Amino acid sequence: MKNKILIVGGYGAVGSIIADNLSKKFPNQIIIAGRNLSKAKKTADKLHHKVSPYQLDINNITDFSIINDVQMVIMCLDQTNTDFVEYCISKNINYIDISAQYKTLKSIENLKSLAIENKSTVVLSVGLAPGITNLLAKYATTELQNTTSIDIFVLLGLGEKHGEAAYKWTFNNIDSQYQLSENGKNKIMKSFTKPIQTELLGKRSFYLFDFSDQHVLLNTLQIPKVETRMAFDVKWFTNLTSILRKLKITKLFKNEKIQNLAIKSFHNFTLGTDLYAVKIIAKNNSGNIKELSINGNNEGKITAIVATEIAMIVLNNDLPHEVFHSHQIVKDIPLFLNNLKQYDSGFQLKI
Repeated sequence: MKNKILIVGGYGAVGSIIADNLSKKFPNQIIIAGRNLSKAKKTADKLHHKVSPYQLDINNITDFSIINDVQMVIMCLDQTNTDFVEYCISKNINYIDISAQYKTLKSIENLKSLAIENKSTVVLSVGLAPGITNLLAKYATTELQNTTSIDIFVLLGLGEKHGEAAYKWTFNNIDSQYQLSENGKNKIMKSFTKPIQTELLGKRSFYLFDFSDQHVLLNTLQIPKVETRMAFDVKWFTNLTSILRKLKITKLFKNEKIQNLAIKSFHNFTLGTDLYAVKIIAKNNSGNIKELSINGNNEGKITAIVATEIAMIVLNNDLPHEVFHSHQIVKDIPLFLNNLKQYDSGFQLKI
């Protein structure tokens, strides 16, 4: 009987929380896997051996036997290709991915036919942004008739410690260009430009940033205009970054040596807090506005909590076999978001 849940990257900051949450509901059915077996074993020790450690390199798999008893895979690592995803789908395994990179999500979206053929349910956009941002945006469109634009504001705390991949993703996207289709026309957007000032845990400026949610929502909600902006909790740091962007100095952030030095500094010194917040402002042509927001502490934790609840939906419901984003499978969005409080009483929701 296929009843195991495989968490790839299950000993990382996010994966270990997912493993802890799910092991309480499915003891001895959780497998935490990654290239470092020692770290997997240490995490298993911390979780009192309710989970099983396993060594797995998704880019170099020679033994696929671990997949035989798996009903669901939760991917907590960034991937360079879709080989492992395709293998999971071909084996009729449900798949959840917490990746924030649109390139990755787009490549998995293209596996729709394979998922249908092999009766596999795949869910993407799972976390804070994308994830909760998608859900709030979708709910806003149900509350505001004929929505014509959605502005998404993401506030991230500089004091939270992340994995190396998360830091590098942020550095690479501070100085980047990306394309959005708005009102039927393709537009080139430049990250950390065109600030909008709004109230979110204080009044601050938010700058364009290439979060995947805006791409996905433009394609799935049929809203003419969706833009996502970002700010850090330390206002002067956000302002400094925007100045460096204007001076074209942020190009240096893509240098690997500079990135490694900056990541080391973030790990060794604390700047800011671990708070996070999201705000959605939806508008229509009649001048009506709908605002929604959430906030809390520890972005990694809320990502893990969202992944846990999405996993429960997939496990407990007979969903269609296809590739979805989280806002396409959550039927009662306020209920889903309120359910997150059972894991974290500090999670605040204003809808």
